Amino acid sequence: MRRYGKLAVWTLVLVAGLSLWTLAQGLTADEILDQVEEKSFIGTETGSIVGTLKLSITEEGETLNYTFRVFGKQGEEDQPDKFLMVYLEPELVSGTMFLGWRLPDGDSRMWLYLPDLGLVKEIVGEAREQEFISGSGITYDDIAQGFSFREDYDAELVGEEEVDGISCYVLVLTPKPGHETDYSEIKLWIDKEHFNVMKMESYKDGELTGVMVGSDLREDSISCIPHHYRFQDLEEDKTSEMTIVDRQAKEIPDDYFDPQKLPTLKIEGL
Repeated sequence: MRRYGKLAVWTLVLVAGLSLWTLAQGLTADEILDQVEEKSFIGTETGSIVGTLKLSITEEGETLNYTFRVFGKQGEEDQPDKFLMVYLEPELVSGTMFLGWRLPDGDSRMWLYLPDLGLVKEIVGEAREQEFISGSGITYDDIAQGFSFREDYDAELVGEEEVDGISCYVLVLTPKPGHETDYSEIKLWIDKEHFNVMKMESYKDGELTGVMVGSDLREDSISCIPHHYRFQDLEEDKTSEMTIVDRQAKEIPDDYFDPQKLPTLKIEGL
């Protein structure tokens, strides 16, 4: 989720000291990012997964709550990772579906099914940068891409810190020459044991614009991930919170990820 990478980057005075520290850890910044990006949506590292998400958005003192059922499947070899989000609550948007494919080359395709119109629409061009829920600050492209930085940013491992008692690598990301990016700098705190992003800060022209913090790190039947995330958009003065209610490994029919079949799809358990 690129829009929520975001505090002032601390630098190390002794370059030699940094080099020795990195050697002792045995991982480079790029290798750490590789581990992070192997995790796809809500931690679908392997196989397929079903989960429930809750999202709350607070703006100008008003809070809106949403619930989604999520189906994810990791592609084999040259096949895309795929996921389907089904809107459950509120009733006004219940039955809406968002389907995304993350392609092996790092690009993505996505579709939106609107039940009231019986219409499946591919999301292309500027529409990809629209918020998937108004006020969330999270775009369709953010969801489809996940934690994906390697293409546009150079990473530097600057040390380690604790986030809520969890030992983390600290990476500073800056745009690659010639690449247009949303941010002039991103700072990441990455769980050293499980390679979860526990905290992100993003900057524009040196100014902190957004913060994401993960919490409730725990093991479930699939793996160990944060089950709660808090997003702060400092530019728009908005706050969003996402909770992973449950996850389980489960085989999912291919029809769930076929855009042409969304209008007639019968979702198991709904």
